[in-house]
Amino acid sequence: MSVNQSARNVRLLVGGADYTPCMISFQGSDNHLDQSGLITFTGQILLGKALGFTQSLDDRHRPGAFCRGTPVTLDIADTNGSLTRHPRGTLRILTPKYNAEKQQLTLEVGDLITVLTFKEPTDPDKAGNKKTDSQSASSVITKLLAEAGISSFTGNLPETLYNYPLNLSGSYLQSVGKLLYANNQVGWIDNQERFRISTVNVSSTQSLVSLIVGKNELWYRRLGGAEAPCEKVKAVGTQMVTREVELDNETTTEQYGTPAILDPTQTGLIVINKTKVTQKWVEDQGKFTITSETEKPWGLIVSRAFWDKFAEPPDLPPQLFQSFLGENRIEESSFESVEAGGKLIQKITNFNTDKSQYLAEIEENRPDFITGEFVGLNPTKQVTETYTYNPKEVLLNKITQTQELAVIVLNGSDENWDDWDNIPEYFVTSEEKHEEWKEIDKYTWQYETYTLKSTCKTEGSNEIEYPDDVTARSQMKLSLTWDSSEKRRSNSGQETPPAAERRPTTTRIEENPVTYTALFQDPCSGNFKQRERTYNVEFLAGISVSSDEVFIPSDSDANLQLKAIAKREGELLRARWQGAEMAGAIPNSLLNGYQPLFGVSAVEFDGTGQSYLADGCSWVVTAQKALFSCDGLWVGQAQGSIPVQGVILITGSTLTINGAIAPGAVITPEGNAVVGGITVTPDGNVIINGVTLPADGSVVIPGVVTLPYTEIEAMSGGMALGGECICYPYLLITITAVIQGGLGFGGECKGGFLLLGGMGLAGDCTGTTPLLYWEDFNWDSTDPGIWNGLQPSPNWESIIWDGTDWDRLF
Repeated sequence: MSVNQSARNVRLLVGGADYTPCMISFQGSDNHLDQSGLITFTGQILLGKALGFTQSLDDRHRPGAFCRGTPVTLDIADTNGSLTRHPRGTLRILTPKYNAEKQQLTLEVGDLITVLTFKEPTDPDKAGNKKTDSQSASSVITKLLAEAGISSFTGNLPETLYNYPLNLSGSYLQSVGKLLYANNQVGWIDNQERFRISTVNVSSTQSLVSLIVGKNELWYRRLGGAEAPCEKVKAVGTQMVTREVELDNETTTEQYGTPAILDPTQTGLIVINKTKVTQKWVEDQGKFTITSETEKPWGLIVSRAFWDKFAEPPDLPPQLFQSFLGENRIEESSFESVEAGGKLIQKITNFNTDKSQYLAEIEENRPDFITGEFVGLNPTKQVTETYTYNPKEVLLNKITQTQELAVIVLNGSDENWDDWDNIPEYFVTSEEKHEEWKEIDKYTWQYETYTLKSTCKTEGSNEIEYPDDVTARSQMKLSLTWDSSEKRRSNSGQETPPAAERRPTTTRIEENPVTYTALFQDPCSGNFKQRERTYNVEFLAGISVSSDEVFIPSDSDANLQLKAIAKREGELLRARWQGAEMAGAIPNSLLNGYQPLFGVSAVEFDGTGQSYLADGCSWVVTAQKALFSCDGLWVGQAQGSIPVQGVILITGSTLTINGAIAPGAVITPEGNAVVGGITVTPDGNVIINGVTLPADGSVVIPGVVTLPYTEIEAMSGGMALGGECICYPYLLITITAVIQGGLGFGGECKGGFLLLGGMGLAGDCTGTTPLLYWEDFNWDSTDPGIWNGLQPSPNWESIIWDGTDWDRLF
């Protein structure tokens, strides 16, 4: 070890004031790369009394000089003597600590992330993350950074789309870190106090710093205490699936029963109830309409009182089992606008039923009274529900008003139909129900209700003496009167108002658990393997699917996110397991080119080259030295590592140093050679990140890096089965049906070759004798075109398998 620790000029500013004479030391560390998605720095600056410095270092004497958040800058001289900002030289004061005995002040300092990581939770409304339409991760991160107090940032923000409300928690910057981690990125503060974003690449071979053991390192030794790697690394998470909801749709259901309910001599099954429900949503009007149409056999629609008008008893009407429309119901719900909360404010339901149902009583008591149409649909009832809410969107009142035809209300009230000249087919209010919820205190609710009904429908109405005059009698019977009331109170939640019904949504969010397993080849054989590791990833990209889509694609953005995280974490385990601790003087290239996981090329005593990535860097600056140390994540062994010194020759295609050809060098039109992030000029200089260094052997070209492990690529395959059987159990005769089925296998191997395979099996089940046909095919001679040219057996479906819609086969 012969690292140059010669004195360097420094400049320290605290709140703009020069404290350079007082500076004794500066030291601090970056955190290691982890699942937080952020690299932060914390450290200490020790100040002491200096000659000629008249300001007091006691924070009690100068309370405003060392407040939390006060800016601190540290510049150090490069090897040429020019003052340059230290890689972690733009900081903020966290807390001051003064030692009266030593007359020294210790400033706890940190970067902007550290000082702005507040403990209060994220405000989701300010972050604008409650939307369900697609928004990019970059827009969410930008808003979160602004809320945290960071307006300057650089780097490529992730463009992952989120089409679901994000469940943010923790501080604003912690949420930013989670979003970056989910996208295999990391955020940090550079020496210009800009928030920077970079993608994590644990297998990068780019070199920023060179260490030659025995020449310019402070120490170089194997890293201890790291977690052992394993063969399987899993990344798991929840993919939010936004599924379209078909509000405008139509469904039909059937119910079966025995025809003996109409004709005891009949057997078998018939359709006794067929209902078609049609839904329609009008977004701009906020109206949702549900229409139900019910078909029944004629005999279940028309009252038996009218059957003798269609056939002479004991004969039955010929249309007894024919299906007719027997009932129609239209329910229309009106909702507030989205801005007002989208609550249900009114629901109106109209009923249309067959006239014979309510004319049956008249037909039985006065057959000559009905002269017009006595069958067919007619409006018979309307129910109106009205809702009232308080400013907190809690239901306070619900009023239900029912209107019916007067003839329906009078049915069953012993009405004397001989007094009537016309059938009362006009609407009257037959019932009103009032419901009210009242909050007594924080825990207690009171529910009160009362109901008004037509007098002839109330309890005890048969005991009332009605007038003989038909007009007076009908008015008395049809007028509303009190029927019942009730009041209840509870502090256990039983009387809490029901939740408000909201506008129907055109989408719904489903959770889809997803997993990716990264496989790493273990060089050691045997069964004594390390346990597999599992990493949970939040904020996976969402996906939108149609209402009838069954299968979620396995190559979605969420799967790709998990793949990147699983590979990253597996590579980190192996890189730390065989890593190294190293330290040295801060080179010029690091002053201007620092970023997390910067590359380090090391040449060991025996000349072996190694490639590392710097993790968890620590920094020390005093009047005598400016050093860095780090945990080196081992990327791999570098073949052909060459220190840049001596005779350098650049031709049109090669870079030669002392007669050795540097592998992988690219010659630019300017005549420079670029290899491993290092530029070598014909005049013998070395340029790293824009910093020009002399070719004195302190810079090493890493050569060709061989990874110490093999990542196993998993190949996806698929299998699909399909079939559909449609049967009608009410058929009264037996028929012969043909049932055909198919089975298909297929696979694809990505990696330079294509593997196609197939299998076919067909069946013909006719009557009770099954016949099977196996495709005559020589499977050993398969080529990509043979499957599509397969000649089918008599009952094998001909199909182009390459174009098959596999999502429909299940």
